[in-house]
Parts: sequence; C-alpha cells; structure tokens
Amino acid sequence: MVKRKQMVDASAQAVPVPPLKQPSMIPNILRFPTLVITSMFVSSALYSVASQYGTGDLATVMQRRDEWWEIAGLLAWKATELGIGWWGEYDGWDLACLTVLSHMPYLYLLTTFYTVRPTTMWAGIIIDVLSTYLPFTLLRDSSPIHQSDPPKSLVANRSILNDLSVQICTSVLAATVYGLVVYGSFRGWLPTFLIVHFEGLRDLSGAYTADLHFVTAGFIVSGYAAQSFLFMPALGAKPDAHDLKMAEFDPETATLGQTVWYNVWGYSKRSRILIKRTATLAIASAMQTGLRTYFTIQGVELAGASGWAAMWAAAAVLVGGVFWWVGDVDTIFN
Repeated sequence: MVKRKQMVDASAQAVPVPPLKQPSMIPNILRFPTLVITSMFVSSALYSVASQYGTGDLATVMQRRDEWWEIAGLLAWKATELGIGWWGEYDGWDLACLTVLSHMPYLYLLTTFYTVRPTTMWAGIIIDVLSTYLPFTLLRDSSPIHQSDPPKSLVANRSILNDLSVQICTSVLAATVYGLVVYGSFRGWLPTFLIVHFEGLRDLSGAYTADLHFVTAGFIVSGYAAQSFLFMPALGAKPDAHDLKMAEFDPETATLGQTVWYNVWGYSKRSRILIKRTATLAIASAMQTGLRTYFTIQGVELAGASGWAAMWAAAAVLVGGVFWWVGDVDTIFN
C-alpha cells in the first residue's frame, strides 16, 4: 500500500474555496462565447498591427491553409484552449502562464531553425498572452492564490508563496529542467530527426553549437510561468473534504474498491492540483505545438510535428514531477 506524506489530520477543517467571481452584467450562457470572440478579435487586431512593424519574416516559412476545415480546426483548437481555462476555473494569470508554456515551443522552433528573429518570437508570445489574459481579466476575477494579500483561510503557505527567493529558485529549477531536455535532445536524437521530417530547415547550427547555460537561460521566462502555473497553486492549496475522507482510511476495514481508490487517487489536494495542472500543461503543449507546427510551417511531416510536440510534453511532465518532489513536505504552514 502506498503511503501519502501529505495526508492531513482527521481533525483538520476542510476549507471550501469559493468559485471565482464573475460579472453579473453578462448572462452565464453568453460568457464563454464572449470570451472566445473577444480573444480572437484581440489576437487578430494585435497581429495585424505587429505585421506592420517587422514580423513579416514569418510569412517566408508559413504555408497557406485555405481549406475551410483546416481553418475551422485551428479556430476550434483556439476555442478549446480557452475552454480549458474557463471550465478549469483558471483565472487570467493562470491562462497567461499556460499560454506562454504551450505556445513557446512552436515559436522556439521558428527562431532556432528557421532564422525567424527573436523579436518576432517574443512579439508572438506577447500577443498570444494578451489575447487570453485581457478577456479573462474582464470576465473573471483573479483567484486568491494570485492576490497580493489573500485571506488566510483560503491560501496556505502564504509566507512561502510571497518569498522572492522561493520564486526565483523554483523558476530557475523549472528553466533548468526545460534546458536539460532541449539541450539533451540537441546533443542526441533531434538533429537527425529534424533533417528527416522537416523539409526546408534553414539552419541546424543552433543544435550543434548550443551551450547548456545559454539554453537554460533562454527558458527563464518559461520557468517563471511554470512555477506560477504548477507550483504556486499546489503549494497554496488548503485541505478539502477529500483530504479528510482519505485521512480516515483504514486499511484493515477498507473494501478492495476503497483500497484501490486510495492508492490511485488518495493524494492530498496539493498533489491533485499539481497532477491535474501538469497533465493539462502536457496535453496543451503537445496539441498546440503539434497542430501549429504541422498546419502552418512549410514542409513539416506529421511525424515531425508529433515528435517535436512530444519532447515539450515530456519536459512539462518532468517539471511537474520535480515540483512534486520539491513540494513533498509533511507540514502545511499557514
């Protein structure tokens, strides 16, 4: 039987977390459609403005997709991304961090191997973040974990969450994991894989001349986004009714079904949040990277897009695993 280090005492009080507030001026049934339309409008407007100021180098590697089903598929995935945040009870900052992490691999590919300028990459990330963060901020309040002075009853470990040194260390840790995965791939399977499955690559020198320190430094922003999206919400979680139920588990009297459930999903709320968010990040990274790489870059095979996307999904899982290890403590501070 698996032991859980983070089980709370049965006498602990489960703290219900209120749902994120939403403005009442927009009917419930119209809020998500409003979010999707607003996000797509902001994205289209900002990309149109950016195209006037030097992001035209993207056009040299993009392939046109004129079939209605191709355009509909990309729009459907955009709506799905927003739906993940909306029904996953994320706030604007959560989705902004998820957007950075899931959109960055595609733009990193263009910058590293297709000679697209770094300024173009950062412009793309900023536009993608703003097109999700702004609509969410207008339609949903921020969660307690992202408030400057959250109620003590709703957020655990507030002193740790507000500790700048903890934020820096966990950001660097996540950046290091991303850097090691990418650098290891550069030194191993990736160059040959790219040559075989990516027709029209312009420059492979980035893989052969990469330095681990510089590669890792390039993921500092991603590291900060990862600790904000994965580590902080998990560390700030208060025990819930599920924790109390699992704390009462008695292996001597439990049925087979109860024992199986305890070993499969008998984790603390902290661990459950981290597992769910890590799975969300891995899936979003794989889908976003795979779809955009295959449908928008000239000469990319499906196998190539899938392999590139799988590398980033694996990195996301590793980051989540490292954070699980770092946050695996017995005491929940208030």
